[in-house]
Amino acid sequence: MAITGQYREEALRLREEVKKKFNTQVALCKAIGTSDATYLSAYVSGKNRIGNILRERLEAVGIDVGYVLYGKRGFSPVPAGPDPEVMAKLHECTDKLRALQNTVIDLQKELLDVNRMLEDITGTLNPASTTTPAA
Repeated sequence: MAITGQYREEALRLREEVKKKFNTQVALCKAIGTSDATYLSAYVSGKNRIGNILRERLEAVGIDVGYVLYGKRGFSPVPAGPDPEVMAKLHECTDKLRALQNTVIDLQKELLDVNRMLEDITGTLNPASTTTPAA
C-alpha cells in the first residue's frame, strides 16, 4: 500500500513498528481487538494521524506510539492523568450544575403555569381580548 497522505513519516514509522512487533497488520489488528484488518489502512498510508483511542490500544500491545508520532523512542508528550482531588471537585461541580439546571427547568414550568393563570384571569376580566380576529 502506497503512502499518499500528509502523515508520511508517521506512516513509515508505524509500518516499521508493526513489522518489528507483529510482522503483519492483520496480527496487530487481532492484538488490539479489531476484527477488520483494514482498520489501520488510513494510518499506515499516512491519511490519518493516530488519536487517543488508537494510541491507548497500540501502547497496550507494546507499540512505541511516541516514536511513531514524534520519531523519538520512549517519548510521550501526553501528561499523566488528572489529580484525583481535582477530578473529585470537577465531579462535584458537574453534579451541582445538573441540580441547578433541573431547578431552572422546574422554575420555568412554574412560570408557565403562572402565565397561564394570568391569561385565564385576563380572559375572564376582558373576554374580547381572548378572541382572535378573523383573517
